[in-house]
Amino acid sequence: MFTIQYAKNPIWDNQEHTAITLIVKFEEIADELPFLATSHDPMPYGVELFNNAVAGNYGDIAPYVPPTVSKQP
Repeated sequence: MFTIQYAKNPIWDNQEHTAITLIVKFEEIADELPFLATSHDPMPYGVELFNNAVAGNYGDIAPYVPPTVSKQP
């Protein structure tokens, strides 16, 4: 189990707004990590991160930007 120290830079990870990517600092890990949070995450801290992000606790959630597909020559 991890303890959330802080989270920042939330971005919608899909068009349906069911997943959010954040930068998270857990007390048990030295570095900040990217984390994909959903409302149905199997771990309680994942659900907590998602719900807190939706509530605006980590700032505005940046819009989803679809990946671009580059054409190979």
